[in-house]
This record gives sequence, structure tokens and C-alpha cells, in this order.
Amino acid sequence: MPKDRRGITAFLDAIVFMAILMVALTMLPSQMDGIDEGGPSASKLMDAIAASKVWMSDLSDNGDGSPVFLTDMIAYSVHTGDKRALEYLEEILDAHCRGHPYKVRISCGETEETLGDAQVWTASGAHAEYTVSTGGRLALTVSIGLRSSLDDVLPALLDSVLYG
Repeated sequence: MPKDRRGITAFLDAIVFMAILMVALTMLPSQMDGIDEGGPSASKLMDAIAASKVWMSDLSDNGDGSPVFLTDMIAYSVHTGDKRALEYLEEILDAHCRGHPYKVRISCGETEETLGDAQVWTASGAHAEYTVSTGGRLALTVSIGLRSSLDDVLPALLDSVLYG
């Protein structure tokens, strides 16, 4: 009885492809272990901003080496147009939000500033007003959005496929 060997190459090719696909899909969850489902909290960020003290000389030319609340320096930055405190706040926001889009609206008296993305679908938001030590009020509104799911899944999938 003769053996029919037609199609054996296609069959083995399909088996190898399925095995590689199963290994890649099995490794995918292990590549995504650091994802935080809830995302960063706007209220925790506001608490950290309110409690933070900085050296006045680090964020302004007119300051001595005394420690001041970050909210005071933000109010100073908005009022005078000196952007160093706002740039420092943006660094804090980038570190806290870990790639999530954010928008912060800052108002001090009649002056208003906005940091971050223009359009954010809010997943976490908070608003607070602080009394500035030199007088007046500083209002902060923070909106933190969700990252696209492809931002996490696609790099992990590509890394596992390309770099094995």
C-alpha cells in the first residue's frame, strides 16, 4: 500500500505556526504585569501638591533659600509669568500620570493657565482651592484620562514577537 505524502509539509507548517502563536499568547500577560487598571488618582495628586514644599531659590530669581509651599510658587508663577514653577509642576504631573493624558487648569485671581492635553476624557478628576501665603486664592482643577489599551498591549505583543 503506497503512502500519500502530499500535504505533509503544509500540515507541519500549520502545526509549527500554531505552536509559535500559543507561545506568544502565553507570554503576553507576563509582559503586561505592571499595568495599573485604575490609573493615577487626581485626589492623591492634589494632596501631594498641597503638602509639597520647595526651595524658593530653585523656582524664582527673587527667592532666598527658604522652603515654601509648592502652591505658593505656582501662584507666583501664574501671577508673574515666570514659568519655572509651572514647568516643575508639569514634571510632577508627567511622573504621577505615567503616560495617562492629563489637563490642569490653574487660576489665581484673574489670571489662568492650562497645562497638559487640550482634550481629556476624565477618568479621575479633582478640584481644590488653596490660600496663598501672600494673600489671594489659588484654584487647581486636575483631570486625568485613561490611556488607550493599545498603548500597553501593542508594545508588549511586538516585543514578544520580535525579540522572543
